[in-house]
Amino acid sequence: MIDEHVCVRAVASGIAASSGPERTAIFDAVRAERDGPTVRLLWRLAEAGPADNRLRAIELLRDSAPFGETWPSVAAYARSWLTDAESGVRVAAARLFVATAEVETVAAWLPEAADPDVRVAGTIALLGRGREFDDAAMVLTEDADPAVRVTAALVLLGDGDLPWAWRRAMCEAIRADLGHAVRRLRRDGGPMDVRVGSEWAWRLLGDEEECHEIARSLLTAEDRDVRWVGVDMAAAAIRLWRTGPTELLPALAGVAEEADAADDALRAESLRVLRLSRDVWRAAAGRWARRDDAAARRLSAELGEPRGLLPPPDLEAVFAAQRLPDGRAEADGWLAEQPVEPGSSERRVARTLMGLVAHGGLTERQVRQAMCLFERERVRKYEVAGVLWRHLGPGDAEFTARLVAEMSAVAGDQYVGELALQVLADMGGHAAGALPCLSALIDDHARLTAHVGSAEAEIAFDETRRAQLVGVRDRIATAIP
Repeated sequence: MIDEHVCVRAVASGIAASSGPERTAIFDAVRAERDGPTVRLLWRLAEAGPADNRLRAIELLRDSAPFGETWPSVAAYARSWLTDAESGVRVAAARLFVATAEVETVAAWLPEAADPDVRVAGTIALLGRGREFDDAAMVLTEDADPAVRVTAALVLLGDGDLPWAWRRAMCEAIRADLGHAVRRLRRDGGPMDVRVGSEWAWRLLGDEEECHEIARSLLTAEDRDVRWVGVDMAAAAIRLWRTGPTELLPALAGVAEEADAADDALRAESLRVLRLSRDVWRAAAGRWARRDDAAARRLSAELGEPRGLLPPPDLEAVFAAQRLPDGRAEADGWLAEQPVEPGSSERRVARTLMGLVAHGGLTERQVRQAMCLFERERVRKYEVAGVLWRHLGPGDAEFTARLVAEMSAVAGDQYVGELALQVLADMGGHAAGALPCLSALIDDHARLTAHVGSAEAEIAFDETRRAQLVGVRDRIATAIP
């Protein structure tokens, strides 16, 4: 339970709106007791007082709402604010109501809401709900407000089972309304904020060509606000697919080239998107390097230089880096004290075994320890895979085939893929069976999955890993007799 005075101060000062101990304490208290004193306090703060405080309290309730679950008491609070005298409160309440009320209740209320801003905010909130709201979204595609129609179409595009013809129809409907809608769908982080371009791209996840075609048309539109949506969509498309340099570069670079002094923000955003991907960055730099004019030189200077890519460490270097500070004898003695099936000491066992490779190799008991770690489906498996390869070698055909299959299967993995690639590279021609898998990962247009917190980091992971895959594939191919 958070102290009431601390909670009130956190809401009033705005501290609770950003990450920090006060916000965490509020969420913990709400989760501990869904209809408890902290929820009732937030309700009182949202019920009356300065408008900013009321909005922060409503947003805290919405951010606390369990995804995909109703919250009847809070839905009742939200419904009472839908006709509030403050427009901002009505809008924030609409999103809270959609997030917490029953599907049937929302579906009956939202299309009939008199306030167009409330309908827009409520439809935006549907983007975070499930397919059970598709019927309501279909009704909203006929709304009088183009912002509602566009957002409702985005909701329907989230249904992966939507027939292809319907998907095309939804995309055409969004294009037709976009110019009018986007001026109401703000980019300010508030309750009317929806990044139409990125939402659109993610909902076209299975249709790369359609996404690129739409993004190009938006990037070259006469309407500046529509070009903003195009830049946003291009950013999401570059995050999703590797084909951005060829599919989107001309149109995206064109936005930066054609932006005048009044469009500094749009030019800066287009350059930021070009820098998301090293491949796109290099292509843009090459485009402007071929031109010898002031505008191109200015854009090149603003773009800067792309980062380099690091190759995967060589397995030999990895083993050499695992030093044995007390020497071989001490390492052997310590390993002898550990069980053949290591327990809590498995991390140190694995690292010690790796160090022994560069100091005379393993004893038979140490091989059994390594094999026990290899049989575990955790990171230790991939740490000792190279140790076992160096010890058993190609003479053990069964283990060699197993290594190729199991290392290939995780070559694109965020956590153990680099370890697996080190082993495959060290196996050289003996890993020929890995070539089809490596080539498939290299040639795939979709980026590898990574959970690293930002678009830039995810794209950097994919481009780095793809370069590593190419290097390992080539090393294996050249070693085949």
